[in-house]
Amino acid sequence: MQDTIDAKKKPPAKAGGPGTRGPHTVRREITRQRVFEAAIDCLHETGYAGASTLAVARRAGVSRGALMKQFPTKATLFADLVEHFLDQMREETLNHIRKFPAGLPRIMARVDYAWELYKKPKALAIVEVMLGARGDPELSERLAQVGRTRQIIEQHLLGEEFRQMGLTDRRAAGYAIMQMAAAVRGLALERLLNRDSQSVDAAFALQKQQTEEFFRALIKASGKAES
Repeated sequence: MQDTIDAKKKPPAKAGGPGTRGPHTVRREITRQRVFEAAIDCLHETGYAGASTLAVARRAGVSRGALMKQFPTKATLFADLVEHFLDQMREETLNHIRKFPAGLPRIMARVDYAWELYKKPKALAIVEVMLGARGDPELSERLAQVGRTRQIIEQHLLGEEFRQMGLTDRRAAGYAIMQMAAAVRGLALERLLNRDSQSVDAAFALQKQQTEEFFRALIKASGKAES
């Protein structure tokens, strides 16, 4: 009852005002999310080659025309899907690692969380799209553009983290994170092909151990005592 009373007291929001979104924008976003969810399902069932825009539209319950208004080509659709999920995964990762003390604990929390993320359908969908780019020049170019912009963002975020750690060789630290990320993606692909998850998990544990040892060496070389 109180919620109803309070709601009546609030003046109606003006269309187009700050912080408001019109019905068209809301519908567009809803359609976009439905298309992305359908695209993930198609990728898991048929891979990139079989995930046509028509198949995605049918699974999403939208007309192909409505889909094409937002995503003019198949490459646009799946590049936007990857971009959306990379941004989402970055935000999830930042929210998670902020719970840990700055320094090595936060770096290793990042590594662990990346592994957990790549066990989820949306991350595996990214791997499928990356594989599909081998035979699709337009997709390859669009993914390269997405990768360049996201790399700049990651370099800025990690650079600040490395400075706080007092690392003198921040370039090597960045390469170590890049290597770990590539290993995680590769092991995620291995998980798709190899049902022996224990061996894949063991391979990740080994890579994680090597990454931790490398960062300890960088910290020692920088003359910064660990807390």
